[in-house]
Amino acid sequence: MLDRWIAAWDRDGMGTWVARNPASQTIIGYGGCSIKQDTFWNLGYRFAFDAQGQGFATELSLEAVRQAKMSHHGLPIVAYLLEHNVASARVAEKVGLSLIHRDSDAGNPDPNAIRLVYADRRLSAEELSEILQ
Repeated sequence: MLDRWIAAWDRDGMGTWVARNPASQTIIGYGGCSIKQDTFWNLGYRFAFDAQGQGFATELSLEAVRQAKMSHHGLPIVAYLLEHNVASARVAEKVGLSLIHRDSDAGNPDPNAIRLVYADRRLSAEELSEILQ
């Protein structure tokens, strides 16, 4: 996993960060924007259960989106998540992404799973198709 993160930084100038609690310096999660399929910035994050609900994902995501927008790539910024993950959807909205797609999650073992796609702009049918691959 670390090798993949380092390669993304080398290739794209940005990638995944490790997040620490500023008070304790304990590692509490990771996240950021990384380029997927040479088509879009993928905003993603994972935090320890104890760190959730404290604004860490929003803080990290705001900075990741800011830096992705400043990059020279000009790619859309996308977060894709499952509908039941309401907290993740709220973070996407707080950082300026809008819901652009809602549909069943193809290939998910849960036949009722719904995939949401948030983005910082409208996407063409081609772009959306690549993201959903």
